[in-house]
Amino acid sequence: MTLDLDPSNDFLRVTDGLAAVTVTRPGRSGSTAVTHALRQQLRTREAEASAGRYTASDVAWHLPVSELAEAPRPGDVICDAEGEHWTVLDAQKTALASRWRCVARNLAVCHALDQYVDVEKAVYAKGDGGAEEPAWHTWRTGLRAKIQPAAVEVASQHGRTAAAARYKVFLTEDLALDHSHRIRAPDGTLYRVLACGKAGRIDALLEVDVQLDS
Repeated sequence: MTLDLDPSNDFLRVTDGLAAVTVTRPGRSGSTAVTHALRQQLRTREAEASAGRYTASDVAWHLPVSELAEAPRPGDVICDAEGEHWTVLDAQKTALASRWRCVARNLAVCHALDQYVDVEKAVYAKGDGGAEEPAWHTWRTGLRAKIQPAAVEVASQHGRTAAAARYKVFLTEDLALDHSHRIRAPDGTLYRVLACGKAGRIDALLEVDVQLDS
């Protein structure tokens, strides 16, 4: 007697609480719809045992191979029905190769991003005096972010001492920012971009060093 065992659809038949998501690969247009995805919260002790590789806010997404034939890879983005974005850190086949298990991190949740900011860009033109003067134009809007104090620098010039506060702005989007950009906070406060760090990291947010734009 021959037994025909096909476990490929067992996950769909026996699992409750499935949700629809999309999977996007950076650099590609379009996304893949997965209608039977399962999100599993990682246990805190599992996160602690990873030597910092995983955090307690990471989750494991289970995606049927029957709906996602191409293997997910680090950097792919899973978007759920609430519009939250999860960056895949690693992926592997499980359950007799019937589904992908993707450990993913929601950077906005991990860093408690609770503000939305705009980015302005300067276009330089000669003013009445002949010097180059910036005209600021809105470049990007509604970016999820967090602004926090970083340091206070004390400088002495012409016998006077002045303190300049520096801040860090954490952004979910990996933008190419330089001195020609500034960030506008929800209350209208303007911050001049000084430097950027951790660009291109899939496991961390873009960190922008800024100073109040006087």
